Amino acid sequence: MAEYKSAKEKKSNTLGCLKVLLLIFNFLFWCSGAAVLWLGIWILQTKTKYVALLNSATYPACAWILIVAGVIICIIGFVGCCGAIRENKTCLIVYFVFLLIIFLLEIIAGILAYVYQDQWLRGELKGGLNSTMIMQYMAKGSEGITRATDVLQQDFRCCGVLNWRDWKANSPYFKTGPAKNMTAPNSCCISPSDGCAARDHPSNIYHVGCLDAIESYIRTYLFIIGAVGISMACLMILGLFCTLCFYHLVDEYYVLSDKEGVH
Repeated sequence: MAEYKSAKEKKSNTLGCLKVLLLIFNFLFWCSGAAVLWLGIWILQTKTKYVALLNSATYPACAWILIVAGVIICIIGFVGCCGAIRENKTCLIVYFVFLLIIFLLEIIAGILAYVYQDQWLRGELKGGLNSTMIMQYMAKGSEGITRATDVLQQDFRCCGVLNWRDWKANSPYFKTGPAKNMTAPNSCCISPSDGCAARDHPSNIYHVGCLDAIESYIRTYLFIIGAVGISMACLMILGLFCTLCFYHLVDEYYVLSDKEGVH
């Protein structure tokens, strides 16, 4: 009887320490989930004015994945706290399974973000900007694209995709349309005003294209997404380990309690 009591006390002390550690982890985990949620919303809001120019849904999808992941992490953090406080094995199993799933998803998301920016980003951006920004500028029903293009060129101080010549060479509006006497949109001008882009001198309009600028901008966000994904995955390794240890100790503690009751 004394032997079981002594073993039970040791397990109880260890269980208490692990419970505190798991609760601290869950607090950090919940905070990180809130941070991921905020990051997803921030990325989506700061890029909303340019999204109309991107043919691919990859970039906005990344932001939505962060938002959904942040909400799920906050909910799972609550389940983990309940499992730790109540020493409920069912809650701990559910918590562990979801932690493992999120761990794998975070690793995959981080890797995909880096692979995407290295292998597909530039080609996808170039094709997307040519088919939207250049070809649909001032077209009927493309008011959103026109506004996004003007904002983009003013924000990044650029003109066209590769350079200012893209407008005259490829845009129907400037090649054969109403603005055939213009060189580029007024938003290409260093000091925008009506008809200011009639003269293509470097002192009047931006000559550098927008592709490099927006590619660099999106790479920054993709790097943040990748870094957050991999950092979260590393944090979850600690959570997975603590949960397994805690579950094992809870199981042993109740086995010893049963044996003590029998004796």
